[in-house]
Amino acid sequence: MASSSEVTPENFVRAVQMLYHDQDAARKKIASEWLHNVQSSLYAWTLADQLIRMNQNSEVTCLSAQILRHKIQHNFDELPIEHCKGLCDSLLDHISRIELTRNTTVRVQLAVATADLALQFVGWEQPVEDVVEKLKTSSEHMLTLLEFLTALPEEVNTSTIRIGENRRQYCREKYSNCGKQIHEILIFLLQANSSHNELLFIGILKCFAAWITIRAFDENILLSSPLLISVLDILKSTQCSNEVHKSACDCLCDILELCEVCKRKRKKLIK
Repeated sequence: MASSSEVTPENFVRAVQMLYHDQDAARKKIASEWLHNVQSSLYAWTLADQLIRMNQNSEVTCLSAQILRHKIQHNFDELPIEHCKGLCDSLLDHISRIELTRNTTVRVQLAVATADLALQFVGWEQPVEDVVEKLKTSSEHMLTLLEFLTALPEEVNTSTIRIGENRRQYCREKYSNCGKQIHEILIFLLQANSSHNELLFIGILKCFAAWITIRAFDENILLSSPLLISVLDILKSTQCSNEVHKSACDCLCDILELCEVCKRKRKKLIK
């Protein structure tokens, strides 16, 4: 186990450099084991946060973001309750720094970490509103916002996040009631994408599908949604990329599945 005197930003940077660039296999192994021990330690919380803030180079920042996400997913019980608000503030600060989130790996890791914290930190009452408020200042934040909004419904059903069944069920019910709010955000992002940025459009469709799977939208919203019209337009088009077509297909399949579930419920009520 790494000691506090060893776990410094300078040593971490050196270990990352050795892991990725040293030609000696034995030295690579030593660096890998040391970094694994750091990740397993209590020092990882403050170190990863500090290194993300420093943003010294992409390799160090990516690994630090991965470690912080891992700690929140798997070791959240290590964090004293009085430190949770500080971690929340740090993550909101990190995801709002464009120089960090331009890196896709860092953006995804920080967005998932923020979603996982929202699911586990009971003192964070309005994570969707807080993240939207933090990221609404620039169009460059759109992909980060979508990553977070996509991760939230996905993470609530994943086994990788260690929360009790009562808390998980509470989060499912809480976020499944956010459909109208999420739909309004997605419509805004769709209309704001005037340049038809394909990456952003795919992000909107994936986010839409993620919220459909937790039954956040009722039939009336879905069947009258501009998002559904966009999905159908894509499926008719021969000009879209394969990835856009796939995202549209996934959305339509989820919509049809939800409609079938609603149909079965109505039949039961009639009986």
